[in-house]
Amino acid sequence: MNPKDLPRTWILTLVLFSAAASRGAGEVSAGDSEAAAPVNHPYKYDYFDNFYGVATAGAQDVWIVGNSGRIIHSPDAGKSWSIQASNSPETLYSASFPNARQGWCSGTNGTILYTQDGGRTWAAQATGTKHPIFKIRFPDEQVGFACGYLGLVLKTTDGGRTWQDRSIGKDVCLRGMAFPDAAAGVIVGEFGTILRTEDGGATFAAVDSPVSVTLFDVHLGQDGSGYAVGVDGAVVRTRDGGKSWAVEEGGVKDHLVGVGGAGEVAIAVGLRGAVTIKEKEGPWVPRDVNTLSWLSGVWVNGRGGGWVVGAHGTILRLEEILDSGKGT
Repeated sequence: MNPKDLPRTWILTLVLFSAAASRGAGEVSAGDSEAAAPVNHPYKYDYFDNFYGVATAGAQDVWIVGNSGRIIHSPDAGKSWSIQASNSPETLYSASFPNARQGWCSGTNGTILYTQDGGRTWAAQATGTKHPIFKIRFPDEQVGFACGYLGLVLKTTDGGRTWQDRSIGKDVCLRGMAFPDAAAGVIVGEFGTILRTEDGGATFAAVDSPVSVTLFDVHLGQDGSGYAVGVDGAVVRTRDGGKSWAVEEGGVKDHLVGVGGAGEVAIAVGLRGAVTIKEKEGPWVPRDVNTLSWLSGVWVNGRGGGWVVGAHGTILRLEEILDSGKGT
């Protein structure tokens, strides 16, 4: 079947990197072959990369991270992709790029990798831990935060040359974090845990949580509005920078493991292809994206675009997900 003959509904991009692997760490272009081209129907290729995190810098550059040290990059908003050599066997869960040249990603065994040339080369940074690091965020080029297993919290003020242990001293897995600036941030995790800092991570205060289930991810905007998501479709919202939270009906019951937002759009994703979107203070509305693969990483760029990534090499463009709901 030619991909051009498939029905035009929304675009699910499944990138076939096995072709690139056979040629080395090369580029996969949308024009390389029919199999590698974005299609309008979920294909299942013979390639089983699992993608966990996605980050962008500007309108064009996109990085995606996943299992076995996989890092892929697009310099042209998804028209072409290349595999970047991480030189690491670790599973990578999260990525953060404050600009198009400097970026970090984190993963298993206390791994933090750093690039200063847009991902052409990556090097490990010493973290002092072997715990998995589930989330990493750099609000600017020097200040960064990371969180993970057993209450792990790390902070750097020198671009990762040194990492300070700011762990909370509790047996709780911290899964998600959001730092819209270098001073204020929120961390979420097991048992409905919500932690908040106003002093750049010098101290973290527990915030009353309206849920007791694990929260996997959190988004917090510059205006203080944000969301955290978790087990059984849990969605909680803040309007005051994380000081207080209230439950919202997310429209799905599958676990939600990723959330992002910008402007008047928020999107949450999770198991069995769960996608739910909130626009302009309306309700959360589920979207059918024709896949049962779990979805994990979300990035919304503030210009009506963004990315969702997940299992089996799944990459979705936010623009097409939003377009799929028009008129419904």
